[in-house]
Amino acid sequence: MMISYKKYFSGLLMAGTLVFSGCQKEAFVETNINPEGLTSVPPANQFLNATISLHGQDFEAYYDLYQRIMPWMQYSTGVNGNGQNFTQVYDNFSQRYGRLYNGVGNTLVDVEKLVGNLAAEEQPRYVHMIRIARILKAYYTFYVSDIYGSIPYTEAFQARYGGTLTPKYDPQQTIFATLDSELKEAITVLKTPQTASQVALGSNDQYYAGNTQQWVKAANALRLKIAMRLAKRDQATMKAIATEVLSSPATDLMSSNTDGWVFVTPASFTGGSDANWNPANLRAGKPLVDFMWDTQDPRLDAYFTPNSYSQANIDLLISGGQLPAGTKESRRYLGGFTSPDAARTAQNVQRYYSPRYLTLNGNRTAIDTLSYIQPRLFQAGYADAAGTAGTGRNYFPVITYADFCYMRAELAAQAVTSESAKTWYETGVTASLDWYDAVAQGAQLTNYTPMTATEKAAYLSNAKVAFNAAKAMDLIASQEYIHFLRQPSEGWATWKRTGIPNPSSTLPLPALISNGATLTVPRRAPLGIPNVNDPNYANRKAALDEMAKESGFGTDPQDATGRVWWDRP
Repeated sequence: MMISYKKYFSGLLMAGTLVFSGCQKEAFVETNINPEGLTSVPPANQFLNATISLHGQDFEAYYDLYQRIMPWMQYSTGVNGNGQNFTQVYDNFSQRYGRLYNGVGNTLVDVEKLVGNLAAEEQPRYVHMIRIARILKAYYTFYVSDIYGSIPYTEAFQARYGGTLTPKYDPQQTIFATLDSELKEAITVLKTPQTASQVALGSNDQYYAGNTQQWVKAANALRLKIAMRLAKRDQATMKAIATEVLSSPATDLMSSNTDGWVFVTPASFTGGSDANWNPANLRAGKPLVDFMWDTQDPRLDAYFTPNSYSQANIDLLISGGQLPAGTKESRRYLGGFTSPDAARTAQNVQRYYSPRYLTLNGNRTAIDTLSYIQPRLFQAGYADAAGTAGTGRNYFPVITYADFCYMRAELAAQAVTSESAKTWYETGVTASLDWYDAVAQGAQLTNYTPMTATEKAAYLSNAKVAFNAAKAMDLIASQEYIHFLRQPSEGWATWKRTGIPNPSSTLPLPALISNGATLTVPRRAPLGIPNVNDPNYANRKAALDEMAKESGFGTDPQDATGRVWWDRP
């Protein structure tokens, strides 16, 4: 990733077919089953179209991230706290499944098919492009299987080309192994000099501009990420993959934030403040805000907005009789209670959620005691208080350098490797601070002050942050959780993999209590119950029956509190 402006050529946003559908039954019904309809499309264009489709999912942002995963993980709450049953999964979750088959996977397969339609003497010039497309397809397939388990893969994406409309479902363990094999092959080919000069993706590759060495690094990072999911399921395979990846030449591994796999776009990509991308109603979650405040985390103002509860405003509220005399408030960053019952106690409602107003110069202004998620961190075009739309950049991380460092720190802390957990932990924390500092400036966040070297050093030496071998995994996973605010699905995965954060971890997340009962946080997507009239009924039912044999699968396919194959206690 380059933290610099990546100029889109005219019409880029029109190039993608942004079909927002989560319907599993229709996912395999290709929008165009005639391969002749693609004969005039350059292969590189389909790579760009797949990229836009992968990241341009405003329904996923709204329904999956803002409404579900972020509140579940206590990154955020609703304006008045979380609802009594906010962990239940209703319609429109999850959006990623349908996108794999109608927008990403099928479009990347088109790249290979289009190359196959070229003259024989031209095809050798596209060897690298095909491998890069496979790397992106591997990522998104992993992303979907991660919460769905068994999905069609080996027989999928072929309907346009005479393949089956009723593909079999591959077990998750088979998918992970297949993806690792494909990534390994792609790395080998990308590192092998070709006899024919290669057609570069150029501006059609909005991650690395077609730089094959950067794609080698990304593929190795993805191999490591998939392997990390195997920690409780197949540690021997995890160790074998990790050892192989980390024994690669240093030039094949991420070594700085410039290597990060990140999609960077102009503000217009996520639209204005009225779009589904709009995170305006996301209150900051109290556990994360409190921890970041206590540790003086330099990312605090990159993550959250200051409230309007300054002492000057408090004095005016006191004089107006809305607050008792002597009320003081030194904190401008306060998060909302994440537990529904805590948000509804009379004391907390009065102190944090009751509306207060100031009348200044004849204008009545609402005074908010709580912070919100920094809106431009998720939607760069968000309009500020004056109504001025943002003109910064959006950042969509896939695998950042900090993420890669934390994976290495975890492996070292668990003695899977002989590397220094302390070194990779501290490198990861520093990389995360630097990345968010660059993103905050690039996205033009309001009320943000660039970090200083002194702040970063002080943070690393804070008692709750400084590395301690006795609680290495606790520290590492807690920092991963913090880092993944901009990538909540990975924060969710970290919590499932490690059990951290929890009520007693370094960064504590309280139990979620509603009407006196502890809520259970979902762990996977609800799986649709197949209809006997579905043409692919037999394959879908067979897959669900096989998944149900795993302990912890749940009471039924739609039980989102159940687990997929990799997710073990």
